[in-house]
Amino acid sequence: MVRLHFPKHFDFLNMPFSNGLDGGRNASIQKVLIIGDNRKAASISKSLPAEEGITEIYHAVHRQSTLKPSGNIRIHPTDFSADSLRSVFSYVKPGVIFSTSSGGSYDFQRQLIDLAIEFRVPRFVAAEYEQDSLNSKIQARLPPCRERARVIEYLQQRSSQNQIEWAAVATGCALDQGLISGNLGFDIKWQSVTVHGTGQERFAASSTAWIGQVTVAILNNWEAIKNQYFYASGTITSANEILNALQIQTGQNWERGEVEVEEAMREAERRMDRGFPDAAMFLMEKSVLCDESLDALKPFIEQDCKEKLGLQTESLDELVMHAVHEFQHHGKGGCGCD
Repeated sequence: MVRLHFPKHFDFLNMPFSNGLDGGRNASIQKVLIIGDNRKAASISKSLPAEEGITEIYHAVHRQSTLKPSGNIRIHPTDFSADSLRSVFSYVKPGVIFSTSSGGSYDFQRQLIDLAIEFRVPRFVAAEYEQDSLNSKIQARLPPCRERARVIEYLQQRSSQNQIEWAAVATGCALDQGLISGNLGFDIKWQSVTVHGTGQERFAASSTAWIGQVTVAILNNWEAIKNQYFYASGTITSANEILNALQIQTGQNWERGEVEVEEAMREAERRMDRGFPDAAMFLMEKSVLCDESLDALKPFIEQDCKEKLGLQTESLDELVMHAVHEFQHHGKGGCGCD
């Protein structure tokens, strides 16, 4: 278990914030480097071109990536070795790095941080945008969260030595992706759902687009949020509320099944024993949403900083509508979403 300690004077919610209209700290940031080629990276890069002062956005992606440059977005293929990344860092000279790849790998994230310090990159945003990595109970259930917490601890050490500034944000589960993939138990194609727990348990959730909105808020309020881990979920909801929104959106009554949380955990253990760790991890991740003994929701309520960041709560109905549309039309011409 990783325990992180903030200074006694730490009072994030009462700190002054920029409303984003004055450009904030990002007025001095011209070059942004995004590590990774995934939905998080795409949301970040999509949100930044409109930001005043940012002139160049670079993606460091695997050499096999099909991502193409567009506008002021440039692509840097890499094999993610130290030497290859040194070449990228040396060329780009970014004002801020957003890490979105291999967040559960402490060694890789530490390598990125060390390289950022070596090349005097002033700001580093950790590969979070998920569940609360600082929750020790979640760390015990989800090993990647434990590794991400070690990364935060390492950033704290380096920032205390004035080597780098950092920020990290928990946004809750990726609701739209969970609906589209079916990993949350909602099957849009067959209009059925398997609910773990009672369905009344509330949890923090966000859309992919929310990541971009939070990213802009981070840059606009850098001086207020730097060197801190904070909480900003798009919404707080429950399986019952999601099911109701899906039934309204599809115009159909869905079939519903329920599984107790304890049984879901036993099934996860059986899958792990049979050599299916990925399938087991899906259940483990889902259990975080419905197991109230983890206190996973508490910091998203007590330490929520959306208002301070100038962010408004996401609409669950709109999020669900977007997810259903993506599921039905993704990759098909004529719908305007491709």
